[in-house]
Amino acid sequence: MNRFAIVVCCLLLLTLNAAHAQDASTTIDQTIADIFEQWSEESEQVPDYQTFYEELQFLAENPINLNQTSREELSKMLFLSDIQVENILAYLYQYGPMENIYELQLVEGLDMTDIRRMLPFVVVRKGKTTPDKIYCYDVLNYGKNELYLMFNRDVETRQGYRMIVSTVEDSISRGKNYLGSPWYHSAKYRFHFKDRILAGLTCEKDAGESFFGSAHKGYDSYSGYLQMNRFGIFKTIVLGDFRANFGQGLVMKSDFSMGKSSYVLNVVSRNEGLKKFSSTDEYNYFRGGGATIQLTENWETSFFYSNKMIDADTAGGFFSSIYKTGYHRTENELIKKHTIRQQVAGGNISWRLLWLQTGFTFVHTIFDRALVPEKTTYNHFYFSGKNQNTAGWNYRIHWQKMNFFGEAAVTNNFHPAFLNGFTLSPISLVNLVAVYRYYSPDYDTFYASALSETSRINNESGLYVGAEINPVKKWKISAYADSYRFQWPKYGIDAPSVGKDYLFQTDFAASRRLSMYWRFRHSNKPGNILQDSSIMPVIEIVKKNSLRYQLSYSYENFSFKTVAEGNMVQKGKKAGYTYGLTAYQDLTYAFAFLPLKIDFRYQFFDAVAYENRLYAYEKDVLYAFSIPMYYGAGSRYYLNLKYELNRQFSLWFKIAQTVYADDREEIGSGKEKIFGNKITDVKFLLRCNF
Repeated sequence: MNRFAIVVCCLLLLTLNAAHAQDASTTIDQTIADIFEQWSEESEQVPDYQTFYEELQFLAENPINLNQTSREELSKMLFLSDIQVENILAYLYQYGPMENIYELQLVEGLDMTDIRRMLPFVVVRKGKTTPDKIYCYDVLNYGKNELYLMFNRDVETRQGYRMIVSTVEDSISRGKNYLGSPWYHSAKYRFHFKDRILAGLTCEKDAGESFFGSAHKGYDSYSGYLQMNRFGIFKTIVLGDFRANFGQGLVMKSDFSMGKSSYVLNVVSRNEGLKKFSSTDEYNYFRGGGATIQLTENWETSFFYSNKMIDADTAGGFFSSIYKTGYHRTENELIKKHTIRQQVAGGNISWRLLWLQTGFTFVHTIFDRALVPEKTTYNHFYFSGKNQNTAGWNYRIHWQKMNFFGEAAVTNNFHPAFLNGFTLSPISLVNLVAVYRYYSPDYDTFYASALSETSRINNESGLYVGAEINPVKKWKISAYADSYRFQWPKYGIDAPSVGKDYLFQTDFAASRRLSMYWRFRHSNKPGNILQDSSIMPVIEIVKKNSLRYQLSYSYENFSFKTVAEGNMVQKGKKAGYTYGLTAYQDLTYAFAFLPLKIDFRYQFFDAVAYENRLYAYEKDVLYAFSIPMYYGAGSRYYLNLKYELNRQFSLWFKIAQTVYADDREEIGSGKEKIFGNKITDVKFLLRCNF
């Protein structure tokens, strides 16, 4: 049977064509939410949701032409594995341009769930496309402008807003008070002309920071950017605030990184190059400029320079750590603001063939004062000084059904870090990945972000193996095993140690409207355990078993999601087990005759110990995210509303409340303390398109 006949059969069997146009907006939002939830729910590190959402939303507005695509473009769809990206490219190379979007069903390794997720972000157009000339008239008249205004605050009053200086003697506590109001506020302006010119400005004031007071006036943080793509020999030009990502992340990756998650194959670093920074993160970015130049068809080089002020306590003429929270709510916090000048210069040169990619990255960092960490056992090898050089070589090789990748890096003390791995698809129904990592205890750099058990890329070695199997139609099995070793003590672990982490998940997609999965995770993590019979902590293994079930289904304008999750933890061989439980029901309804959409959740939880704490992603206003932590016993609900006033104006409103039922009389501690057993959060966002 020739390819044309197969495509005709696919068209007759597929039922997505009507939904693709009708539910485009809902599909995009739901796809982004599903990807982010699965990525974040297995990690206790807070991902950068703003960048995550904005990039996928921009990709939906400027979809990829599959007939004129590249590995770099396809890698922007973070839900696709490295194997799936290679399979799409191999199909296009073998059979030529696609006739229509439904031909994706013929690509090995893509099931119906993957294809449905791809639909908002891809198109099929015939003929070669070249960058159009840009005229000032077109930019001014056809560029898209967006303005976002967001407000957020707790209904209850926190302790930091109650403390009032009443006498001269009390003035010593002034530095401990919040100087501003409990309102959070941010304003964002975005402009883009197609995918060629992008510009934006972000202003933010955190809750407790002064806006009109004598200590500080105006927003606490300002960030702006300008990015231009495909201008002559310049592939990318960035000015203002930006991020840089090269190789596997051992030298430079300031963007978000997908680590261990239920996307078991997605442990290969992607999204290389320079790009704008548009988040409200007040630390993880560069400020200056950079460019990527396409030297020839196969060679390209990137270079950048950053000069910005960062926060630190400089008492004594040096600083022991970088203050990364971005909070400047008290006089003590304001003293740390913008006290250190950090300059970063770097570059990357890469060479690409159809089957090979290799590159070299170099980064030089200068502080105007010395970084001198307070020496303890676990941070004995941390960087100390004013200057640091880091360099790395990375590679990627495609051979038949295997992809090899890796990076080797060193700092100026010549202690190395290595990451090497491969992906393999022996048959279309089975995909495998294996990654070995070795990070020397002495290897310590500022901008690394790669596969690791902890957020700091040093003092670790390990082997990660993952598999994704489609045994029969509508079923998928995902699993990984990760074994790691710390050669030197880590924070909270006072001796060299080993650990293990396992995940097993089964997905069943009964239809386009009904899907479910079961997930089991087991971890053996080392930790300091204080026992009654010993004065000093003892290194013991903390065992944790987690089980989660999720059911998602929809009917007409209704969407439902039911989740039940539990865990059991044992701290040491002789200790008993403690438990954590949660269950929640989500309801989404989109009105047929009103431009209104409602999201509602009710949840209960019971986590006996802190180690049993639970996390649950919940929907929020646009460009915001919420992954609350649950410890103790209680319940939570939220109501999220989206109303489209017209084509220019949209409104979001959210109210969420947590009520504890474990007889507690206060929530939190210090200046964040709330008296009572409940906490209520209110958010409001306005979007204006013009």
